[in-house]
Order: sequence, then C-alpha cells, then structure tokens
Amino acid sequence: MQPINANNALDALHTLYVAGTGGGKTTAVKKLGPKEKDQVVFWDPHQDYDQFRGRPVRRYTCFKRFFQALHESRKSLRGFKIALTVEETRKNFLKFCEIVKTQGDGDHPKRLHVVIEELPQVTEGIGKEKGSYGWLMTVGRKFGFIVHSIGQRTTEMSKTTLSQSPIKWIGIQNSRADAKRMADEADIPIEDILALQPLQYFLKKPGIGNYTKGKLSRAGLS
Repeated sequence: MQPINANNALDALHTLYVAGTGGGKTTAVKKLGPKEKDQVVFWDPHQDYDQFRGRPVRRYTCFKRFFQALHESRKSLRGFKIALTVEETRKNFLKFCEIVKTQGDGDHPKRLHVVIEELPQVTEGIGKEKGSYGWLMTVGRKFGFIVHSIGQRTTEMSKTTLSQSPIKWIGIQNSRADAKRMADEADIPIEDILALQPLQYFLKKPGIGNYTKGKLSRAGLS
C-alpha cells in the first residue's frame, strides 16, 4: 500500500517537543497536541500513553495487529488512539513509520497525528533523516500527516526534525549546547531558554519573533 491523494493545500503542522527530564514534554503533548476527536497513532515503547484526552489508548505489541487496527480505523471518520509498543530499535521504529505511511490520504477528512516518544533513542545522527521517518517529515504533510516528535536533547536530533517542525515547544534544557541549538532554531535569546524552570516553556510558531511563554499544569491530564 502507498499513500494517496497528495494535497499541497494542507498546512505544515509538524511539532517538536523538547525538554529535559521533568520538563513536561508528555504533558505538553497531552495538553497542546492532538484533540479528543483526532485520529492519533503513537510510537510508545515505554507505555507513556494509557489514556489520551480522556480516551483509552489501544495498545498493540505486534506489527501485524497494529497495522490491521490502524487500517480499519482509518476507514472511519471517528477519532481513535492507537499505540505500538515494541523493542526500542531503529529497525522497529522505521517499520512503524512505514506502516503509518501506508495510511496517508491527503483528501481524508481527518489528518493522522503521529506521536513519537523519545525520538533521539531511534535517531542515527544529527544530519538528514533517511527512511520512512524522513519521508513523514518532508513529504508526509501533503498526505495528511502531522508528526509530533518528542525528545530530551536537541543535540541528538536530526536537522530534518528541527527544520521540518515549524512549531516548536521548548522546555527546560539539559545543557547549554541544547539551549544554544534551540535558541538558533527558534530565534529566542539563549539566556531566556536557560532561565526556564520545570513546566515553563516557549511555544515557537512560524515567523521571526513569533513565540510565547507559558507554564503547564498537570492537573486533570491522563
């Protein structure tokens, strides 16, 4: 199977969430990311998502059943939350992305959100991404994909992830090097990024200087 109906009119909404341990990345995804009625698929090797927006997440631990569930669910206009939990290897991650890629449809009434937890663990280098994840980031937009890439360290992420994510959620950083890379990418003063406290963040949207500061609350999230 191949993605169908390329649609260049679709907005680029890929989002990067980056913060150190305790910085609130997963909380940010649950609060600012996909909505209750969206169609969402999760790369979730550590089982971070049992519920999302108050809805249960269906979890699969084998590729065949995961593909079958995703394929059948995409035939509907209803929202769904489906996760794959397998060994956290680059090979398995790219297989996950390849399966997700088959469900692309630029004319589908609902876009498919792809939430990727701990991306640096399955990233080979900081250069150009190859394979199906790189395709999702660079081409997937016109086939209806919105990719949410999540990780602790920007210095361990590819330039494809950073350049192709026009929306960036930036929490506390692990090091000055991480803060500098995000300062350069988001055009936010490094001193402001270094001053962030747990659950504080900057949300960067397209356009120079187009960012806001906020603080998360974990209350009511699951």
